[in-house]
Amino acid sequence: MTKQTGTEVRRAADRYQTSQPGIRSRHCFAASGHYDETNLAFGPLIGLDEHLVEPGAGFAAHAHRGVVIVTRVLEGVLRHEDEGGAVTLVRPETMLCQVAGAGIRHAEWNASDAEPLRFLQLTLLDDAGRRAAVTLGRPPVHARLALVSVHTDGVLLTEGRTHLFTISGHYQVDPRASLLEGDSVRTDRPLTIDGSGELLVCSLVPPLKPRVHPRSARRARGWLRRRS
Repeated sequence: MTKQTGTEVRRAADRYQTSQPGIRSRHCFAASGHYDETNLAFGPLIGLDEHLVEPGAGFAAHAHRGVVIVTRVLEGVLRHEDEGGAVTLVRPETMLCQVAGAGIRHAEWNASDAEPLRFLQLTLLDDAGRRAAVTLGRPPVHARLALVSVHTDGVLLTEGRTHLFTISGHYQVDPRASLLEGDSVRTDRPLTIDGSGELLVCSLVPPLKPRVHPRSARRARGWLRRRS
């Protein structure tokens, strides 16, 4: 991990790792049994997870409340099923945005019995009074307190509070740091990023409320849910 004024670079190897049958996960923020009160959130962003799911495996039905979840598939096809039985297939060119509101239950599975699934999932604190909704579309996705987009080749100029995750390729952050796959950046100031590959960009929209208390972040992430 590298810190400079207003900017923090976190390396892929520093992510927390968890596993369960058929699933290996890497977490940019404290998750599951890895509790770290110094790394619970960045503004309303309380989770950025990378999941590697074997054919036929997935997360059984589980609940969320008071968050927005944005899913970006990198390889394979994700089968999403809501509590009403509606099924949505999420492919690499799209993003799934779920507003949990007062509460939702859903299941997420690898849609293939032969090919692996790899996907990223962002979790942002939100108003539990909002109406629950699920939408599928192409990036960018506006998640009320954040704009989630994908940047490929060339120069990117950030403004304000931004979280960057390197999906693939190589990028240079100003003249001071290089980014490779799995590396991430948290910044409160304008940055110039140049390179080639793919970046997941989460631009946080002020006001950045509610402020995150450690207990509320743990509850929102669903730390006590059982997924198999």
